[in-house]
Amino acid sequence: MNPQIQNMFDKFNALNQRERISVMLLSLVAIVIIFTEFVLAPINKKHDIASTQLKSSVTQVKQLENQISALKVQKNRDPDFQLKQKLKLLNEQLGKVNTQLKEKMHGLIEPTQMAKVLEVVLTQNTDLKLERVQSLGAVPLAPINISEKKDAKAENLGIYRHGLQIEFKGSYLSTLKYLKALDELPWDFYWDVLELNVDEYPTSVITITVHTLSFHEGWIGV
Repeated sequence: MNPQIQNMFDKFNALNQRERISVMLLSLVAIVIIFTEFVLAPINKKHDIASTQLKSSVTQVKQLENQISALKVQKNRDPDFQLKQKLKLLNEQLGKVNTQLKEKMHGLIEPTQMAKVLEVVLTQNTDLKLERVQSLGAVPLAPINISEKKDAKAENLGIYRHGLQIEFKGSYLSTLKYLKALDELPWDFYWDVLELNVDEYPTSVITITVHTLSFHEGWIGV
């Protein structure tokens, strides 16, 4: 072992139990701060931008659908060539926006896969023990009011937020290894909450809350 590392271990072992716990707590706080600033913050910024773009695209879809519905009503009353042409153009625009929307959603993990993937990666680290996995259900993503009327009912964008919470026990070094493995997965998901609580030295209780997006409200897999 490196002499400097050995010297650090010797100094740590020379501390009493209260001092050891204090050192561990300070280390955990430092790890959480570093992880939040250099891992979670960049990821969340990227996801916030993507989420804003998604909302804009879905808003366009709803607006185009409303225009198409209105034109269909007019077409039944007074069908003419210009109306048909405008309806065709709007349908083409709607198709393009839907394609763009699907492309922006590409890469996000499916709700049915998220729990299984997080568990599988966890079991690859034998130092971590899974305590609980809980689905937080599905809710519409930022319902909006497309109509200009004040009393108009809010429209569902057609995209749902699926939340998941996973709790496990282990050392903070094993936790960092696990979080790094999640960040390197080929799928994306949104990080919401990361909590670390010292249970019994050197074991910590870690709770992670994440979510993904989909076009389906139903949740299967937890």
